[in-house]
Amino acid sequence: MEDFIRPLVNHCASRPNTVAVLLIDRTKELLTGKDLFDVIIYAVVTDQESSEQSRHFYVQGMRIGLFMVDESLFRKRMLSEANAFQLLTGSEVLFERDHYMESIKKETVACDHKMRMGMKFAELIQSFSLGKNLFEDGHYLDAYDLLVNSLHDLARFALMEKGIEAETALWKQIKKNEPEILKLFEELIKSEEPIEKRLELLFLASSFFIYSKTLKGSEHILELMNEHEIWNYEMISHHPQIKLYGSSLGTLLEYLIEKELIIPIQVESAFNGIYERYYRVKKTC
Repeated sequence: MEDFIRPLVNHCASRPNTVAVLLIDRTKELLTGKDLFDVIIYAVVTDQESSEQSRHFYVQGMRIGLFMVDESLFRKRMLSEANAFQLLTGSEVLFERDHYMESIKKETVACDHKMRMGMKFAELIQSFSLGKNLFEDGHYLDAYDLLVNSLHDLARFALMEKGIEAETALWKQIKKNEPEILKLFEELIKSEEPIEKRLELLFLASSFFIYSKTLKGSEHILELMNEHEIWNYEMISHHPQIKLYGSSLGTLLEYLIEKELIIPIQVESAFNGIYERYYRVKKTC
């Protein structure tokens, strides 16, 4: 097989910003979400304008998918997705620079279930908070779209909480394991209420459901923040594990402050009359 796809592999490997090229078959088993192909070539690249680019080919009757993924996105996926280890061990490394895949595998093994739950919860809070803000500003269609995303994130988090890997048929799994979340989703998409009323009710109902998941979803970051008495934002965002929360981190912190799990503290700065904001975990956590 490698002889057939060698020109594509060489094309990727010859680029100076490519750090790894993976060959993936058995795509349905690996749950890559790209099961339209017989074979996938997965190139990990740095300094790419878009997070992921794709091209489709035919070689000797085989359907080939070439996916060029930005390194930061690839790293986040490997550290946050439940099936990451399966993907890493089930793929063949055709090219790597500076033992890149070896380092990724070590990081993935060290990334525990609690951390993956924390990252998924942070994504949930970000999509829900942004959707709620848009709803309050009267942007109902955009709010609807983000509430749908939030319920998907909530469904995946609930499955992770039970130790279940999310599959393509997500709502089939949810119907069996978390029927109340399915009920929220169905009320959002099937209700005949005007969209404004529908969103108002569903944002309220979802907020209570999300709150019930808060202690479990924030357990990882709260445990890490208990390592020090107080933190400034730079300390938090540069922590080797917390920095993987990415753009969701700031929204998550504000949510945990709102829920009184994290306490903001004013610390006098070098600038007269200006205080720097620090954070600490509430002692009862």
